[in-house]
Amino acid sequence: MTEPTSSTPASEEGPQAPPAGRHGASRTPLADAVLAVSRRDIASFHALPLSHGRSIRDSRIRESYEALFGTAQLAADVSYSGTMLDSFFRPRGPLRQAQRLAANSFGADATFFLSTGTSTANRVALTALARPGSRVLSDRSCHQSVHFALGALGVDVTYAPMQKCCATCPRTFGDLPRLLDMFRAAVAEGRPYDTVVLSAVSYDGVRYDLPTVLTELAAAHPAVSVLVDEAWGAVHRFHPRLRPLTALHAVEALRDSGSPLPLSMAVTHSAHKSMSALRQGSYLHLVGDSEAQERTAQALFQHHTTSPSWPVLASLDLARLQAETEGEQLLERSLSLAGTLRTELATDPRLSAYRALGPDGHLTDPALLVSDDPTRVLVDISALGITAADFRRILFDEYALYVARESGDAVLFHVHIGVDEATLLRLLEALRTIQRTYRTSSAALAQGTTDHFIIAYPPGIPIAVPGERLCDRTLSEIGALRSSGCEIYTLRQSGAVGTAVPSTPAVPAGRK
Repeated sequence: MTEPTSSTPASEEGPQAPPAGRHGASRTPLADAVLAVSRRDIASFHALPLSHGRSIRDSRIRESYEALFGTAQLAADVSYSGTMLDSFFRPRGPLRQAQRLAANSFGADATFFLSTGTSTANRVALTALARPGSRVLSDRSCHQSVHFALGALGVDVTYAPMQKCCATCPRTFGDLPRLLDMFRAAVAEGRPYDTVVLSAVSYDGVRYDLPTVLTELAAAHPAVSVLVDEAWGAVHRFHPRLRPLTALHAVEALRDSGSPLPLSMAVTHSAHKSMSALRQGSYLHLVGDSEAQERTAQALFQHHTTSPSWPVLASLDLARLQAETEGEQLLERSLSLAGTLRTELATDPRLSAYRALGPDGHLTDPALLVSDDPTRVLVDISALGITAADFRRILFDEYALYVARESGDAVLFHVHIGVDEATLLRLLEALRTIQRTYRTSSAALAQGTTDHFIIAYPPGIPIAVPGERLCDRTLSEIGALRSSGCEIYTLRQSGAVGTAVPSTPAVPAGRK
């Protein structure tokens, strides 16, 4: 692997990590180096008064700091740079060793660690790949960071259109056949695109057939540069079922076959989304010669903070080692649990209000050049009679379960490597309880006649009693009370108290 050039003399390298591997080399050189300096009682006359907790030792709010961050985190958050630990922009010591290990693990020519997220990584990559005035063909489904970066670079951008998965699934993604047609047409016209940008693993769990797409691009115009934003798929490299569609594996296959390669390619990975890295930890992998690597190093200097978080960078070193040694096992568990979730939704009558979207949770049309991320389960909840936003709020407030993504009447469950069997069981039991509650209430309202008491609290007086017809006026009253913050309860005629039908705010767990 060719390293970016550096003006730092070899004699000025930073502290070396202690040996840990079979051959005497540290398996996590950067993490070991950060740990080593955190264990020393170093007093700084530079910056970061909070380091080692020095500025809060006699503070009345010290306990809050330590409860949130812990003494180990405070000790590891340091501002040392250059020869004292390593230079972030021209690494010669443990950071360079860690980045080399990551490049070898992922299959890149060079890898850069970032502590400010993949939005920054995308800006760095585009600055290195796309020159002012050049022509860029961009996947319209890319993250906002790509669109804003392209707007600031002074390039001529053309956006390829998007398409929808199917009539019953709200997921959208780039129209890859159309993108390839546009690329070939530009080559035939003698005005080829210099750079192509792809969003290859989407938020909603759509994966691109990168071996086919990259092969077609390079065959039509080998001088093209490519940015592949694989933010949500960093860990996919480490499982045989998921690896074949990853960008860097596709490059390896092209090299092995002797097929043309893009002139240079950058791949960005938001490591904290799928690996055991701290938030904002990001990898920028590069396939290209020393000149491309030097351009990327210069772009990193332009866009990244000069005060990187060493704990975040160290977590990228640790996350890489875990993925190498445990990733396949952890991903196998994720795939199994995601399959269990789909099976339970399809077969358990207590979960009949939920429906996994897509044909058995998978995209199956190879002509689209896309497939499903099997660790993601998109679920339609419309039969519950509540909004996806309310559903997410109930899961969070009452069951301590967080779901970030909603799309229409669907929510997305990402079964990542941090989800274990116990967590999935918690989710399934919560889904069953929510179905019992909301399907009963929703059915009563839809039928126009209730066999329950419907009570607003406060004041605790029935709005409707069993056998009463729910006229438009009553329904409007229920809606107004819910909007005003009242909690709406349904109770069976027998006197058994049902679970509350919460409004906003949600009913606290256990309230009667």
